[in-house]
Amino acid sequence: MKKLFTILAAVSIFLLLSRCQKDAAISPVQEQAQELAVNLQGLAESLDLDPLFIAKEMAAVAEWPVEVEMASEGVSPRGIGVHGYYRRVIADDIAHYSFTVRIGSGPYDRIGIHRVVKEWSPNRPARTTKALFYQHGDAKNFVGMMLPGINSPNTARDFGMATYLARNGVDVWGIDQAWNLVPEGVTDFSFMADWGVDKQQKDLRRAMAIARLARYLTGGPNEAMILAGYSSGAVTGFAALNAETQIAPGQRNIKGFIPVDLMIKTDNQGIHDLFASEYYRTQALLDNEEYQDFIPFQMLGQLGRNEPDAESPIFPGFTNLQAALFMGTGPIFGDGQSHYIAGVWENDFPIGLQYVSLEQWFDFLETATLYEPALFIQDCGVMISDVVDSPFDDHFAEITVPILNFGAYGGLGYLAEYAFSRIGSTDVTHHIIQLMPDGQGLMDFAHIDIFIASNAEEVAWQPLLEWISAH
Repeated sequence: MKKLFTILAAVSIFLLLSRCQKDAAISPVQEQAQELAVNLQGLAESLDLDPLFIAKEMAAVAEWPVEVEMASEGVSPRGIGVHGYYRRVIADDIAHYSFTVRIGSGPYDRIGIHRVVKEWSPNRPARTTKALFYQHGDAKNFVGMMLPGINSPNTARDFGMATYLARNGVDVWGIDQAWNLVPEGVTDFSFMADWGVDKQQKDLRRAMAIARLARYLTGGPNEAMILAGYSSGAVTGFAALNAETQIAPGQRNIKGFIPVDLMIKTDNQGIHDLFASEYYRTQALLDNEEYQDFIPFQMLGQLGRNEPDAESPIFPGFTNLQAALFMGTGPIFGDGQSHYIAGVWENDFPIGLQYVSLEQWFDFLETATLYEPALFIQDCGVMISDVVDSPFDDHFAEITVPILNFGAYGGLGYLAEYAFSRIGSTDVTHHIIQLMPDGQGLMDFAHIDIFIASNAEEVAWQPLLEWISAH
């Protein structure tokens, strides 16, 4: 029986038993419902969107049993809501739900919302108190990082952090930011002119509100969620937390944060100079009314696989194969050790990969997005380098949620601790994966290994699960 009928029945019995009283007491359930209604109104106003309306649409489209009836806040503008959906079985009782959600009137005002969850039966997600919401970084979407086996014929289909967490009782949600949904072939990117961190953090908070309410409507707890933000997604995540400090606690949807392998502030000169240079590079693009920033991953993967011995147009003097290897394993971030995936080196040059095959690396590169908003890249560089003032870190001292700083010694996470002197939280755990001795970071487990390495389940996903379970 639905919770609504149970609540109404309980209230009716209570009124009958206390009919001699002039005023009936308000039950805790009623108080919670009233408080939630007030918070939803404020949340809808702060997000310029009614998340309950979309959560109800998602539940209906996915045929999830609804156990709580709630009225939406007003009428959503025409066209806002779910515009695409599919469900696919990843393995055994693990299903992946994907929704395309229109959030505005512009031609590309869409985001993707994903859910990977264990099911009791088809379209019947198992209930769990553990939930995680994932925000991707540059170049890739939710599937590309959390379900890499879907995109790689050289990887087991069920391989991925999302599948692992779902098998272990975590309800995994995530977002595809709007730039991931822009069709290939688009040549006019003027719509990206204002697609910076502000849009991205707001769309993230919208997606989290929708996910939280969808869980509640279908029998889950009315609780905020743990957010994981990977790479530049850590910037988006901290910007979202920064924004949430300025709204009422009942309207906040982030109860814990896992920034994955990125420092949001730095005292490393090489890293500082790299991200400061990104500010000036992207400013030149914007001044020239070029609002998109080209991502070379697809080209590197295709040329490395199909024309390995030809000269690289991206790294002059390298072959295409060498360019693909160096992009993955080389110290490209300016600090002498941070890289994407652990390599095998000979005579000071990478000749192979440690934890992924070359074909898997090509698969990863070839399924990347072609363009990102230049303004977003610039905003990230500003937050990290402080080359100019960032508006997205003004309230870092007011952020008090539990935080797991999670990274890799060969990636960027080992530099992240510096930033936490500016964060207000007193519940901060640092977990840096290190498999090589000090001083050998260039050879170590790295930035993308966290998601696609053959040993990722043991060295990365298990400790992540332990922290989620404890919080």
